Amino acid sequence: MDLPDKTSNNMTSYLMLTGVMMLWSLGIIVAKGVYESVNPIGFSFLRWVVAAFLLTPVLIPQLRSQWHFMQSRLWYLLLLGLFMAGGSTMLMFAVQHTTATNAALFSASQPIVTVFMAWVFLRDKPSRIQILGMLAALGGIFAMATRLDLEVLQSLTFNPGDLLVLLAVLFYSLYSINLHRWLSGVRPFLMMLVTIYAGILILFPFYAWELLALGQFEMTPEVLWAIFFMAIIPTIVATTMWNISVGRVGAKQASIFLNLLPLFGIGLAVSFLGETLHHYHLVGALLICTGITAVVWPSSE
Repeated sequence: MDLPDKTSNNMTSYLMLTGVMMLWSLGIIVAKGVYESVNPIGFSFLRWVVAAFLLTPVLIPQLRSQWHFMQSRLWYLLLLGLFMAGGSTMLMFAVQHTTATNAALFSASQPIVTVFMAWVFLRDKPSRIQILGMLAALGGIFAMATRLDLEVLQSLTFNPGDLLVLLAVLFYSLYSINLHRWLSGVRPFLMMLVTIYAGILILFPFYAWELLALGQFEMTPEVLWAIFFMAIIPTIVATTMWNISVGRVGAKQASIFLNLLPLFGIGLAVSFLGETLHHYHLVGALLICTGITAVVWPSSE
């Protein structure tokens, strides 16, 4: 059976979004590997600084040609920097103060929050099948996080780290729905660079405070490698791909792919860490893939 035209035309973007989730999953693993050796704000700040250092020489001509436009959008840029850099930093804090189960469950609210924001700000109302798809994907995350075990569900407790996850979700949603509204016509890599600049400005006073309170963490080869990896792969490459895809298919369709993050995380853990694949992983994967298909498939409503 032939795919509908719209689905066929957007297939490249959906494949790109799938790749983004793989690269962001790798970033989560790298960040988890060094989080005990770094300070969360400093790690995020240096990641953005390295990304800016790598991108700026290449994009100076574009930056000059768009300079007046960027000046007219200064407050919007600062907000985008707050949403992106603030969200990533809050997640770094959150993983130190909540459980992996809670983080997965609260992060799974991202598509629903994004769709709600798109409805409120963009009047982009979801169809019934899309709402069901989001609920199915959320159910898949729930199945994997609780391992389909009533005792795990009963033992769930909540803590301040969960609030940080929810705030990060809110920030990422606001970033996704406003990026192309506020920076319409800006090329993807320049869009990424100016957001990075704004993120650096937002994080700098908090980084200075952290330096005074905790001092600079040790720059071991492992930490340096992690900073450069996070700057290049999840930031420059993956987030630019995300920005492109959101511009093509919209925040509503793009956000549902975030539910692939735990699937890729599990796949990487099984492949490289020797962890075991369980039945609840398969149930969760089926629900997530079904939900994604429902959200991105063209609706007749």
